[in-house]
Amino acid sequence: MTDIQSATGAQQLLALRVMRLARPKFAQVKGFNSDPVDPTGFSQMLNSKICESSGETRHDLPIGEYLIAPQMFENIYLGETFTFYVNVVNDSKIGVVNVNLKCELQTSTQRVPLTCSVQDAKIDAGSCEGQVISHEIKEIGQHILICAVNYTTQNGENIAEDNANQDVYLEAQIENTSNADMFMEKVELEPSQHYKVSNIMNKDEFDNCGSLLKPKDVRQFLFCLSPIDVHNTLGHKDLTSIGKLDMSWRTSMGERGRLQTSALQRIAPGYGDIRLSVEKTPSCVSAKTPFQLNCRLYNCSERALDLKLNLEQPQNNQLIFCSPSGVSLGQLPPSQHVDFNLNIFPVSVGIQSISGIRITDTLSMRNYDHDDIAQVFVS
Repeated sequence: MTDIQSATGAQQLLALRVMRLARPKFAQVKGFNSDPVDPTGFSQMLNSKICESSGETRHDLPIGEYLIAPQMFENIYLGETFTFYVNVVNDSKIGVVNVNLKCELQTSTQRVPLTCSVQDAKIDAGSCEGQVISHEIKEIGQHILICAVNYTTQNGENIAEDNANQDVYLEAQIENTSNADMFMEKVELEPSQHYKVSNIMNKDEFDNCGSLLKPKDVRQFLFCLSPIDVHNTLGHKDLTSIGKLDMSWRTSMGERGRLQTSALQRIAPGYGDIRLSVEKTPSCVSAKTPFQLNCRLYNCSERALDLKLNLEQPQNNQLIFCSPSGVSLGQLPPSQHVDFNLNIFPVSVGIQSISGIRITDTLSMRNYDHDDIAQVFVS
């Protein structure tokens, strides 16, 4: 199970907990050969004692009667179903309303929305609301699960919590492939110069459940890497070094072992030529009262762009742009950004999504559409 915290680092009233679901497996039983017609009765006595200690009814069957949880997550193949449980937990002492959960799967070609039943829900203090979501895998490659939740506090403040940020989560699975017990003394991730790291498993959890590895045992460690300078990582399209995994252990007889991996690489998320981010927007606005949206546009390409801003009015007319369309943003060199503001007039109440921002590069005549860039609560 993974806790998803706020991308902004602000104190949130709700927490997202996501757990992947997998089918259990039969426990393996170590059988042995015995003589069923032993006249001394020693084999029968030995069989009964083994069954008594293991809880099994048959000592000679390779598969036990008990089910065990999966020890590690396996790959999902094309055509199979990915199932997970997402839970919205209110750990605070304040009740919240208008809780809306949004889950999507990001593939290499598209973003697939998943059906969520947690909509306009009310979660009291200390309560939770969750559901099981299944999705049939129809595309090969890496899939990234994106979860977001919007809610309103008792004083009417709207907060958006999203895990789609620049953080990198590294899961390390360590298996004892030897025939002897192994005591892990250190499992650390040494980040590269571009990242800072935090260990999701604290020292007490490591000492209680992660230090002893029996033969064939597997332990999972989760690290969170945050870029020191988010803006400098936007233009990287090649492999980016995130650091090295360093671990040390001792055997039952005290022999020391140490292993350090080579530099771990990741593929930076592709933003295309440009990336639009919302720098500042009010969380709650009043109907028929204009508000301002502060945006920043990054040039993630390797060439200069001559950009022009066009605004497309939404068909539902819930949010209307009051700023002029067709404004030139000027030439933007690579790895640079430009800021602009938009005045928006809200018409309908509820959680409204901001869409219809169109950016045109006049040099290549390419158009870039930006929809659902932010949400505001209109009261």
